[in-house]
Amino acid sequence: MILLVTTSSRAKQYAAALEQGTGHKTHVAGSVPQAVAKMQATEYHILATDQSLLETDLRAMDTLLNHCGAAMPLCVNLALHSPERIVREVQVALRRGENERLVAERFAGRLLRNELRGELTGILLNSELALRDNALSPQVAEKIRSVRELAQKMRSRLEIA
Repeated sequence: MILLVTTSSRAKQYAAALEQGTGHKTHVAGSVPQAVAKMQATEYHILATDQSLLETDLRAMDTLLNHCGAAMPLCVNLALHSPERIVREVQVALRRGENERLVAERFAGRLLRNELRGELTGILLNSELALRDNALSPQVAEKIRSVRELAQKMRSRLEIA
């Protein structure tokens, strides 16, 4: 979803163009407090803020950035640009946001895999050491072998990913 923050009388026209051009539902907020309330209630992909609103309220940008969550902030100039130009800018921002999300997911996955590999190494090492204990009952040894096999399967799956 897209949140368009503007006091422009043509806000609905721009919102309709954005919906048609991007395929994303677009909400309009006529003020910073209204935008903050909408962002607290709904998760947005893009926060498109009219530059004229930012020029009249010097703290608006800080306030909006502090509440935008995962939304990609974008300053647009509705006074100078046509709806088509705004749609193109939002399309580019949507692609950039998707690319950034994919990069972040890959990074988080790599980080998690590295952490899990270290933990699995500890499980495998401790299970091997435990199985060397001659005083171990056959039932406990079988359970430790089962844990070791599961850890080895997890390790091989992590190496494939």
